[in-house]
Amino acid sequence: MVPSSPSQESSTRRGAVLVLAAGCLVLVFAMVAFSIDAAYISMVATELQGAADASALAGIARMANGEAAVISEIQATALANEVANKPAVIKTSDIEFGRFETANKTFTPGNANANSIRVTARATNEGLFFAPVIGRKTFTLQRSAVAMLNPRDICFVVDLSGSMNDDTDPCWATGLIESELAPQGYSGVANGMMQDVFTDFGYGTYPGTTQYIGSPLSITANNYAYAEMTKDNGKLTATSIATTYRISNSDTEATRKTKAYKWIIDKQIAVVMPAAKPVPNSSNTTSFNYWSAYLDYIIESRSVSGSGSGMPRRGSTSSVTVPPSQDSDRIDGFNNPNGASFPSASVSIPRAWRNKIGYITYVQFMMDWGRDRSPDADNSNNAFPNIGTKTPLSTLSPHCPWHTESTAGGDFDFPPREQPTHAVRRSLIAALQTIKEKNQGLAAGTGDWVSIVSFDAISSAHAPTVRYTLAADYDAAMQACTSLQAVGDINSSTATENGLILGQQHVAANGRSFADKVLVLLTDGMPNIYQSSNTAINSYITQNPSSEYYSSGNNAYNAAIMQASKIKSNRDKMFAVGMGLGSDMGFMDRLSRTAGTAVNGQSPRGAGNPADYEERLTEIFNQIINTRGGKLVR
Repeated sequence: MVPSSPSQESSTRRGAVLVLAAGCLVLVFAMVAFSIDAAYISMVATELQGAADASALAGIARMANGEAAVISEIQATALANEVANKPAVIKTSDIEFGRFETANKTFTPGNANANSIRVTARATNEGLFFAPVIGRKTFTLQRSAVAMLNPRDICFVVDLSGSMNDDTDPCWATGLIESELAPQGYSGVANGMMQDVFTDFGYGTYPGTTQYIGSPLSITANNYAYAEMTKDNGKLTATSIATTYRISNSDTEATRKTKAYKWIIDKQIAVVMPAAKPVPNSSNTTSFNYWSAYLDYIIESRSVSGSGSGMPRRGSTSSVTVPPSQDSDRIDGFNNPNGASFPSASVSIPRAWRNKIGYITYVQFMMDWGRDRSPDADNSNNAFPNIGTKTPLSTLSPHCPWHTESTAGGDFDFPPREQPTHAVRRSLIAALQTIKEKNQGLAAGTGDWVSIVSFDAISSAHAPTVRYTLAADYDAAMQACTSLQAVGDINSSTATENGLILGQQHVAANGRSFADKVLVLLTDGMPNIYQSSNTAINSYITQNPSSEYYSSGNNAYNAAIMQASKIKSNRDKMFAVGMGLGSDMGFMDRLSRTAGTAVNGQSPRGAGNPADYEERLTEIFNQIINTRGGKLVR
C-alpha cells in the first residue's frame, strides 16, 4: 500500500468537516424550527383560547334573546379577535348549547333548558416558518371555552298593603275605572273584575240588587231612614212587630239600636243577601256583632231634634245623634276613594251607597277590612288572627270560598279574585314556572333558588313575612303565592323599606356564596311608613348624596331609596316593578336608577289597564329572570 501524502489527509479532513457542518446545520434548522414554530403554535393557541373565552362570555350574556342572537353575538365577537394575524372565525357547528353541572364540572350538549354554551375556536392548516425543513408544513389547533349563566338567589318582595285590592272596590273604583277605560276601547273590564268576585262568592250577577234600610216597613229612602225606624210611635213600635224587635217609647237609644239592627239583620240582610256568610242571624251573638259592624259601616249618622224627621224620642225633641255608639269605620272612610289612583275622585261616590243593603256594599265592606281585620273587634287589636270574626274574603275565615284555576304552573286553588292582588298571584306563579323550566335537569343546589317575602304595615301583627324560604322547590313557592291577600285599609300599610330590608337579610342569611343575589320589588302604591330612624336616613343621604332622594320630610320614600342604594353597594341586584292604577312611577324610576337597573332611566312599566295586569307582569318577570350574568367555568 502506498502511504498518503499530507495534502491528501488535509483534504479528507475538510470533507469530513463539511459533512459534519451540513449535519449540524440541519440540526440547527430543526432547533430553530422547533423553537420559533413552537412559540408560534403556542401564541396561536393562546389567541384561540382568548377568542373562545371572549365569544363564550359574549354569547352567554345574550341567552335571554334566543339561540340565533347568541350565535350571532359569538361570531361577531370572534371576528373582533385575531388568530394567526387574521380575524377568528367560529362556525355555527362549533357553538353548542347545553347544561353545565358545577358539582362535577361536566358539560352535556343539548338545547333543552340550556344554562351554558361551549364555543370551540379552530386554526386549521396554519403554515409554519422553519418546520418544512424537517417535513412539517402546517399545524391544526382548537381551543374550547364553556360559559355558564350564574345561578341566582331570587327574592320576590310583594306589596300587600291596603290598596292592593282597590281595583275591586265596587262602590267607587268600578265606575271610575270603566269611565277611564271605555274611551280607550276597554269597556266592561272593571265590571268583569267585579263579576269574577261575585262569582267566587256565589253572589250571582254583578251588581245585584240593593235595598234601602227600612224598606219593608215603607220607610222613606232618605238619610233619615234609621231615625224614622226608631222614633217614638214609629214603624218598629207597632204591635205586629215581634217582641224581639219591637221598640217601646221608653227604650234608650242603645236599646233601640239593638232592636232595629236585629230586625234589619233578620228581615233585610238575610233576605236581600241569602248567600252571605256568616249566616245573618240576630239570635247568634257572633253573627249579630259581625253584622252590626256592617250596619254601622253603611248607615248614615244623623243629628235630629225639634219636630223634624225621626222625632220625638222618649217623648223628647231634644237634639240626639243616631245611631248611637256607631263605629267610626264607614263606607266613606277607608281611603274611599283612593286619591292616589284617582286624584279627581270625590268622596261623594261611596257616600251615595250609604243606607243600602246588598252584595255590592257587602263586597266593599270585605275589601276594606281585607285579610287581617275583624269588623267586630277594636281596631287596636283586630288584626291578630284569633281575635274577632274575619270577613269571608280572608283566608283566615272558615267561610272563605276557594276556587280552582289553571295557571302557567298548573291548577291551583285561590281565594276570591281581589285585584290587583290576584294578577300578582298568577304572574308570580308564571314567573316561577319559567324558573322551574330553566332549571330542569340541574343537580340539586346548583340552579336558581327562589323566595317570597311580603310586606304591608309595621305593627306586631303586620311584620314583613317570609312566605317561602329560599330554596329550589318551585312548586311549593307557587303554592305560597295562592294565598297572598291585601290587608285592610285601616291606618298606613305600605312599609316598602321594611320589605326590602327583610328581603336583603333573607337572601344574605340563606343564600349561597357562589350565587348572584336578586330582589324583585312589586308594589302598586307609595310608601307611607318605614323602619329606619330619621337620623339614620338623613345621615346616609349626607354621606351618599344623590339627586334621586326627595326633599327633607319624605322619609318613607327616602328610606326605600336608601335600601336600594345599599343593595347596589352590596353588588346585588334590585328590580323595582310598579303596577296597578295607583303606582307612583316616578318613585319606581328613582328606585331603579339608584339600584342601577333602570332602562333609559325608567323602571319596568306595569299595565295601566287591569285587563293586561297579568300578561304585562308575567312579561316583566320573564325579562328579569332571563337577564342575568354569566361566567367562564371551563
